[in-house]
Amino acid sequence: MHQGPIAPLWRAATILLRPETPGGAPAAGLPSPLPSTGGATLPPPSAAPWATGDPEPLVRLALTPLSLLLGAATAGVAQAQKADTVRLRNGDHIVGEVKSLSKALLRYSTDDLGTVYIEWDKVTRISTKTILEVQLRSGLKFYGSLAPAPAGRLLVSGVSLPLADVVTMVPIRQRVRDRVDGYLDLGFSYQKAHSAIQISSGVKATYRGPKAESQIQVTSFSEDRDDATATSRLSTAFTERILFPSRWSGGVVVGYDNNDELDLAGRVRVVPFGARTVVETNHVQFGYTGGLVLARERYYSTDTATVSLEALAGVVFNAYRYDQPKLDASLRSELFPSLTIARRVRWQNDFRVSYELVKDFMLTASIFDSFDNKPQSEGAPKNDFGTTLAVSWTY
Repeated sequence: MHQGPIAPLWRAATILLRPETPGGAPAAGLPSPLPSTGGATLPPPSAAPWATGDPEPLVRLALTPLSLLLGAATAGVAQAQKADTVRLRNGDHIVGEVKSLSKALLRYSTDDLGTVYIEWDKVTRISTKTILEVQLRSGLKFYGSLAPAPAGRLLVSGVSLPLADVVTMVPIRQRVRDRVDGYLDLGFSYQKAHSAIQISSGVKATYRGPKAESQIQVTSFSEDRDDATATSRLSTAFTERILFPSRWSGGVVVGYDNNDELDLAGRVRVVPFGARTVVETNHVQFGYTGGLVLARERYYSTDTATVSLEALAGVVFNAYRYDQPKLDASLRSELFPSLTIARRVRWQNDFRVSYELVKDFMLTASIFDSFDNKPQSEGAPKNDFGTTLAVSWTY
């Protein structure tokens, strides 16, 4: 009896859905998957599956690649599980994934707790198969995975290093977003007496790769009040830095500044520079920088623009306290003696201190001082000084 093309499909469905007895036969009381053959002679057992019309072997054969695929996916999930290990001074053993080490805090991802920050001096052992860039306070860098090592030591590609000498660790193949850190500031104040409104904002984002660093920084301030003219201040800078051995670096800064208080309508600057970090520990960083500044300035009270060349000499100091609550402080002081305008000197100072309120949110106070002993606009002020208070989100 000819059953038509639908019969093999029907049989395949019933094979997957029907319950079976321990012997493999259909359970009692269930209808036969297909109508009776009406006495037709069945092919011998030795016949090929496609010759018998029975699709069960074919279904099992078709499901075999799917089973292999599911098995490979399961193995991939198992391999993706976090397998790095950290042992602490109190004896705790934490399994997770090393994200980075910076400012004496180990950023560590776990399945149960999410991302946690572990104080570096609490770590006694750490191991990972991830390839890392490890930098010491001396400026030396090592590359490789971290093998199990004795307490207080770090074993990088067979080289044993003291944990206390390590200041940064960054995975080589880390995602871009995991290599970016910075902050976002926002401050607001209102004074009813003069309907005075002050708004300040700032953003800084730094991407650090194995051999280079890119940074963008923007700060702004505006004040509007009934008894005085509205004023604003803006400073932007994009920095591209190449990292060299022994904590040397070099690169270029492209920036733009505006300051109503100094009558400065706009200053475009291009700054090739060289820098060296003299001291770098888990709590303190100090360095100096030098270079040249090619600037084009325009003032509100004049119709002409001034192009000048200046020298650059500056120092940078950063300090960190990671105990709760965290405290960060930074100071940058830069001197710009002019090479084209006789006896002109500019001096820029910026101080910033941040106090942790809750995780990743800080209360930040900033102080700036801008001095120009010979502004290129007659009657323009020589100095501008100010403070801001803002809430910061760090990332």
